[in-house]
Amino acid sequence: MSQLSSEILLVPRGEAGHFLPAALGWMGKRTTVTHHPGEANHVLCLPVLDFVRLGFPDANGRLDLLQPGDAENLRAGRAALLLDLSNEGPGLHAPTFEALHRNLDGLGIPRDRVILVSQNRMLRLDYERLYGEGLRFWTFEFFPLQVALWLDAEAGPRLFPQHPLDRTGYAPFARDFGPARFLCQNAALRWHRVLLYRWFQLNGMDRHGLISFHGIGADNPKAGGINVFHAPPEIEAAFAPLLADVGDWIPRQARRIDPPAAGTDMVMTLDTRAYADCDLTIISETDFFEGGVERVTEKSLKAAATGLPFVMVGAPRAVARLSELGFHTFGSLIDHDYDPVTEPAERLPRVFRSIERAWADCRSDRAAWHRRAREQAEANVAHARHGLLPQLDRVMVAPLLERLVRFTETGALVH
Repeated sequence: MSQLSSEILLVPRGEAGHFLPAALGWMGKRTTVTHHPGEANHVLCLPVLDFVRLGFPDANGRLDLLQPGDAENLRAGRAALLLDLSNEGPGLHAPTFEALHRNLDGLGIPRDRVILVSQNRMLRLDYERLYGEGLRFWTFEFFPLQVALWLDAEAGPRLFPQHPLDRTGYAPFARDFGPARFLCQNAALRWHRVLLYRWFQLNGMDRHGLISFHGIGADNPKAGGINVFHAPPEIEAAFAPLLADVGDWIPRQARRIDPPAAGTDMVMTLDTRAYADCDLTIISETDFFEGGVERVTEKSLKAAATGLPFVMVGAPRAVARLSELGFHTFGSLIDHDYDPVTEPAERLPRVFRSIERAWADCRSDRAAWHRRAREQAEANVAHARHGLLPQLDRVMVAPLLERLVRFTETGALVH
């Protein structure tokens, strides 16, 4: 949408976490951020920051950030309440939504005036299945958009000036000597990453890859995400052989592929040297065992942007999502039959088989692998620099702005 027919008034409440207004500002979209909307239709932007906060008793589940008169404007139809969760993509958690319902009812705020914005496109379907009509759900992916801005050849430098993206001399498959190598980067401790790391070990692949795995030591600030010694029953039942004797093999110190002083961050930096040294990348996404989640994060976009063929260890339809965003997915080299499978215990073995087959092909004839992948790889690098940002603008930003314009002009909220 190049020009809006009406002025969209965004009214921030709270101090930090206004992801969506910031993103629209970066995109140069004509919106007005104001604390004094007057009698015009306006959108109250409430930062959630973390999904579970909506269910916390303190701060009334974030609703105490609203100011006097806000609830009255919501009841009168002059305002809509946007819960900004565009930094996360949770599945439906009934206790959190029930707490949100109670808090809204206590303030007399109609549920149909409330929009929850998250990265997860499945959330609305699960909510309606459980509760019927009520909240509105819109999709907006803050970190993927942030990275698309950063990757874009024209827009990028203005976003992360403290972390310049070094594209100098980068091209996929630039290393034409030595054995094949794969890349797998992991950050926060999650069950699929623990299982993947152990699977690499048991299959001898840890000797052939650049693998980061931060383990459970004190030098991993995200080591407390799970207790690796007490797996959930469904994970234990499905993957007990991989988890056996976990205390003997789980790293107590972070195993990094970058120097500690470099501070490689999964959002703010891209280690092009690591990708340049590899022929295949295994994308260890944020979500795997969480039900009712469909999204990709910046991890996938950055990996796709480097052009290497990839296997996705993530949520269902993550590969399809990258295709929708304009990336080639190397279907002639990689078997992505795992992608539509919703049951994690079935999907992960299929992911393992896909990695195994792709890696065998890559190792057996590295030159042929390069020849077969190069055209798609170079197209993906070019798409990240010139096509990804316009694509996100078309499929994500413009539809959201159209909804906001409709509300501004008519007071009607749509899904």
